[in-house]
Amino acid sequence: MTAERTPSVARTVPSPFDRLPGLDRLPPAARPWIFSVEDDAIQVTWHALGPGPLRLRAGDAVVDVMTDGGPGAAALTGLPAATNLELRLEGEAVRGVPRRWRRQSFHTLAPPPGEEVFRFATISDLHVGEIAFGFRNRMIEHPVPDEAHPVRATRAALAALTDWGAQLALVKGDLTHSGRSKDWDTIGRVLNSATVPVELLPGNHDQYGAPGEPSAYDALLHLGHDLTRHYESFDLPGLRIVLVDSTADGHRAGHVHHVTDGVIDALKTATTPAFVTMHHYAQRTRIPFFWPPGINSTEANAFLGQVAAVQPATFISSGHTHRHRRRRVGPLVLTEVGSPKDFPGTWAGYVVHEGGIRQVVRRVTPPDLLRWTDYSANAALGLWGLWAPGLLSHRCFSHVWPH
Repeated sequence: MTAERTPSVARTVPSPFDRLPGLDRLPPAARPWIFSVEDDAIQVTWHALGPGPLRLRAGDAVVDVMTDGGPGAAALTGLPAATNLELRLEGEAVRGVPRRWRRQSFHTLAPPPGEEVFRFATISDLHVGEIAFGFRNRMIEHPVPDEAHPVRATRAALAALTDWGAQLALVKGDLTHSGRSKDWDTIGRVLNSATVPVELLPGNHDQYGAPGEPSAYDALLHLGHDLTRHYESFDLPGLRIVLVDSTADGHRAGHVHHVTDGVIDALKTATTPAFVTMHHYAQRTRIPFFWPPGINSTEANAFLGQVAAVQPATFISSGHTHRHRRRRVGPLVLTEVGSPKDFPGTWAGYVVHEGGIRQVVRRVTPPDLLRWTDYSANAALGLWGLWAPGLLSHRCFSHVWPH
């Protein structure tokens, strides 16, 4: 079997599909992309621009970078909140880029009510021990580096979320790809390099260890880390965090019936809104209509109904699907956030205010990782590149707590 090679240069000529209505909001390989919007900043990434100088301008914010013909990223900060703005790209780097892509409109978020009181972040689906991606694992870095992309992506995400201002990191499962002891040791050493506290949840892949491999709950104890078993809760300024272990040994799908009573008790005693996080997502239907399966709707809806009844000011976030989605279930907000290791390669930040919470999803941006994650967008005949990112409004938004 011949491994697919990562292309060194992406196309800069628009595809005919780019002319379809609405596709200006989706990420063709070459277009400069406003991936993330906050109340005062945006993150812009590109797969191939230049070489040459590039100026990015929005409002009064200006950033100058040098491009080398490959992938890159820039953040523009100091933008006014809740404002319609236009991103302009100028310079030699955008020569040959279609004119309509050099100006892109966006709207900065309105911050939730009240003062900011805390920042934290989440990452999930690290899959340390994996080296390939896509159908039959045919997509692989060439040559295979000494440190595979899941390890580099995790390290980059931890550094980026720390620079962003997170004071805590929550890891939402699938730390390893198959629960091998050597992969636990690798991720343990990466986590030990983090400069913020880290809390860990298991995912279904962490439970796939072969006989003789350590239990996921014990695998990191010798490195000073443990994974949440069943559930755990603790308080931050303005928020109660509830970590939910949704895994079942040896099974891909998730369950919460065994922890529902404890989670509800933790929410009942909270004096603040709550953030509930787990690996598996709540399915809309009993039988999943896409892969991988989460928590079937009968079980999930019963759980969500009890959560809404005792604490309607609850935000629930999961991983597992490697995609980005947001939906409402009554007063509750549910999000799914992707993985740092495959397209689009992300982590999520949360800003807690007195009257609400803001989610922002950003890409990991070292050029080698942008090159790899953009390449992985070609999985599933290129459909992964359209499916995984979701809408900008699903990745980045403000939520006001209900009364």
